[in-house]
Amino acid sequence: MGNLFAASAVRGVIFDPKAKSAKVGCGRSTNYRRVFSMTNLRIVSSDRPIARPSDEASDIELLHAISVDLIGEQDRFALYGKIVDAAISITQSQFGTMQLLCKSEDGSGNGLQLLTSRGLTPADKSVWQWVAPTALSSCTQALKSGQRAIIADFESWAEIAGTPDLMAFRRAGIRSAQTTPLISRDGTLLGMISTHWSEPHQPSERDLRLLDILARQAADLLERTIAEEALRERERELEASVAALRETQELQKLLAGELGHRVKNLFAMVTAIASHTLRGSSDQVRVQTLQQRLMALSSAHDILLQSNWAAALLGDVAAAAANGAGVAGRIRIEGPDVEIGSKAALNVALLLHELTTNALKHGSLSVGGGSVDLTWRVEGKGIDEMLRMTWRETKGPVVVKPERSGFGSKLISAGLSGSGGVVIAYNSTGLMCEISAQVSELQGAE
Repeated sequence: MGNLFAASAVRGVIFDPKAKSAKVGCGRSTNYRRVFSMTNLRIVSSDRPIARPSDEASDIELLHAISVDLIGEQDRFALYGKIVDAAISITQSQFGTMQLLCKSEDGSGNGLQLLTSRGLTPADKSVWQWVAPTALSSCTQALKSGQRAIIADFESWAEIAGTPDLMAFRRAGIRSAQTTPLISRDGTLLGMISTHWSEPHQPSERDLRLLDILARQAADLLERTIAEEALRERERELEASVAALRETQELQKLLAGELGHRVKNLFAMVTAIASHTLRGSSDQVRVQTLQQRLMALSSAHDILLQSNWAAALLGDVAAAAANGAGVAGRIRIEGPDVEIGSKAALNVALLLHELTTNALKHGSLSVGGGSVDLTWRVEGKGIDEMLRMTWRETKGPVVVKPERSGFGSKLISAGLSGSGGVVIAYNSTGLMCEISAQVSELQGAE
């Protein structure tokens, strides 16, 4: 920082221009001693008129050097140290501290947390690492008033006499102090910057004026670093939330896989129980039909499991039904992507299973050249959107309406939902079935 760190030996601290750090020393300097008033505690408003210094040019150079050094520093802890170094250089003090105003750990109130210091031993730092508002010092006086506080001689301050606070200052070798609040441009108190002397001392008007300018810079920089730290904390919280979400998703995926495995086993067990129970039945066709329906439900379950039972694409459900019946190459499936809910997916799976089974027994799939076109389209907009799904058999035998309605016929006639409808035509060219339903109902979970 140029002449800001000019080497000067004073009692308790020596500033090294190369190291830019405080070193303990034993010298005594008297060339900067001031004559001071015996008023021991003063609260000084930082906006009062201050006499112009006699050497304004040198002060401007000093402030310029400080500004350049502070602005160029990116490490926030090094930045705090340079601010304190600058305050010590301005006031020719032996000690300096910078504190941040923050909540106590228990949230009971505000206090001052030590950010950095110069000239203090580790034991002294531990004493003032956290300063409660009830303590007796220049920084707590400034905290109470919101203005600069100057204590010209702790030994002459009646309020501190006989207290542990005075003993702490004596152990540290501190006899006087000043504290200047660091206030943001919107008036928020951010912290304090203090300088301390080993002898009774009254800062000059010139020193206070330069301290005010330094405090303005320090407040801006402290506000910036506080905002950056808050941003980093939010980023850390976001990263932690994302990590927790990923962990939860992985757990859900694991649980869903386990659930799917158990449900498939359940389907297999139900099928086995049904087969064993109906083994002696004379109507093996019914037994086979039951098994096939259970398999259709199992296939739909597999598809829903891939989306955590939230929704499934109609095309995927239709393809699974055709694959399950072993006739995928004979059913042409075509239609736009339409998501349907879990209940609708199970209904579609069963309905297409019945249509496919009927086609294999009596319709176009019962002969070699027959085929099926399964198509769908969406009509309307918004809540009036309707899905129209058409099953059309061709090149099969002539079909006639059955004399009685079995479970499959009833299931087909019921359609997909409570709204819409079903149109069935037994044409000479093959069965045609058109099923319509509101898209909003099909996309519901229930």
